[in-house]
Amino acid sequence: MVNKNKSKAKFNGGFTLVELIISGVIIFLVSITVYSVFSGGLNVWKKANQVRGSGYGLRLAMEKLSMELRNSFKFSTIDFEGTENSLAFAGLVDNGVSRISYFINEDNVFCRRVQNYSDAFKKGDSGKYDLLLPDSLGLKFSYCYLDNGSGEYKWKDKWVKEEQSTLPQAVKIELTFKGNSGEELKFAKTIFLPIGTGEQKIEIIQ
Repeated sequence: MVNKNKSKAKFNGGFTLVELIISGVIIFLVSITVYSVFSGGLNVWKKANQVRGSGYGLRLAMEKLSMELRNSFKFSTIDFEGTENSLAFAGLVDNGVSRISYFINEDNVFCRRVQNYSDAFKKGDSGKYDLLLPDSLGLKFSYCYLDNGSGEYKWKDKWVKEEQSTLPQAVKIELTFKGNSGEELKFAKTIFLPIGTGEQKIEIIQ
């Protein structure tokens, strides 16, 4: 009778202190592992959303610029003009000939400006403005031309009517902007113009 009670008491004794400590350590380690995996996945998701958010506005802006440059044409009274940080050309907007330009304004926003034919000859801020990409830190255009001396295509940082007789062969854009998380991002793209030959009126001496 005594042996039976002792056996029953030993069976119902529960966990010892050492067993509780080991169980607690195991649970803690498992929790840390699960949290680390979850936290890492969350950070990846946040970064992906930031890149996606920054890339969305950039993609729309570049698609617009690419489409309009490819559809640009030579027009007698609206010249194709380009500097390192601005670009203007003739294009069709709402079935009318307009002067389209791209640049970064004083608020660091990458902008598109459209002036109808009558406004194209006015000085000042006439025309319709589209704010394409905020936090634009830098912009550089380069223009592909046909070198008369060598017969090779080369790049330069301006396109003026005094030197050129047609549209450039291609336009390269390099844009620096700030991402959603504040990091500095860079984008570069070369856009070829179907009717652009890059021919010159005069020989450029380099």
